[in-house]
Amino acid sequence: MFSKPNKAIVRRNRTIKGDIRGKGELDLRGKVNGTIEVDVLTIGRKGYVKGDVIADTVRIMGYVQGSIQARQVIVERGAHVEGELSYEQLSVAAEADLSAKLTPRPLLKVLSDRQPVEKVLASLKAVA
Repeated sequence: MFSKPNKAIVRRNRTIKGDIRGKGELDLRGKVNGTIEVDVLTIGRKGYVKGDVIADTVRIMGYVQGSIQARQVIVERGAHVEGELSYEQLSVAAEADLSAKLTPRPLLKVLSDRQPVEKVLASLKAVA
């Protein structure tokens, strides 16, 4: 009756150079150099993104350098964010490191029609 959302994981010690665009949820524990466009992105404590992020919800516990466009951005304790944030809702923990231009506004880019994120990751080659 109800479909379970797609969830994919980029494990620690994995580096992806390229763009990730897909439906569903991505749990990032490794490194990505490129654009990430998913429904929900969780960047773990060891997670690293150098590039742009477009998502409905972004939860950051690791490191992001680039621009983020999201309806909801949650910056957890110990996170480090550099760049630009465009958001509808923003939550920043007291011990987070945030060095960014903040622009509160509705999500400008509509998430385009995409494949499930698991299929996208399967087609990319990890560099380790």
